Amino acid sequence: MSEANVSSVNGAKHPTKERILDAAEVLFAEHGFEATSLRMITASACVNLAAVNYHFHSKDDLIRAVFVRRIGPVNQKRLELLRAQLEVAGNAQPSLEGVIRAFVEPVVMLRKDPTCADVGRLFGRTYAEPSGTARRAFFDLMREIGRPFTEAFRRALGDMPQVELLWRIHFSVGVVAHTLAGTDHLATISGGRCDPSDAEGTIERMVAFIAAGMRAPLATGANRS
Repeated sequence: MSEANVSSVNGAKHPTKERILDAAEVLFAEHGFEATSLRMITASACVNLAAVNYHFHSKDDLIRAVFVRRIGPVNQKRLELLRAQLEVAGNAQPSLEGVIRAFVEPVVMLRKDPTCADVGRLFGRTYAEPSGTARRAFFDLMREIGRPFTEAFRRALGDMPQVELLWRIHFSVGVVAHTLAGTDHLATISGGRCDPSDAEGTIERMVAFIAAGMRAPLATGANRS
């Protein structure tokens, strides 16, 4: 989306702070964190630099605010769904598919929100681009769900060795990140047969795929301690 288009989409009806966040989110996703300047953001949001400094103080603070706005609500929903799964299980082993769904569903469902069209590419940037600020902001937010989900996966998988469990969670996060960031590639290489806009279908496939990987036999010759 061009800078002009961002301005027209975000219009005067949005508060100044939201216009800045909207413009920054689109431009960070399109150009990257380092290549996007504050001048580009102010031009796109139709504000002056003083407005950015007033609301966010610095570009680093703006990057953090962009992530907090999107990831904060997603993580809250993830934890709500996880608590529901654990309540159903009680003292028994929770459903592995249920735990996976609690993790992937809230973020994939962002695709159904027209105001979040660039969130997938934005998340993908944290893995593909060496921006220390973006990575710190992203992983700081992910820490709040790391422990409860790790414990839930441990319960769901029984006697899985800790090191192996952490590897499999790492791979699972990679599936989510690649799915969010690579939707354009999927549509292209599949000739349109795979529809990335089908959020429900994407979730079902991701849950099945991740669950199969989580349950796969232990790797031979690997350190499992």
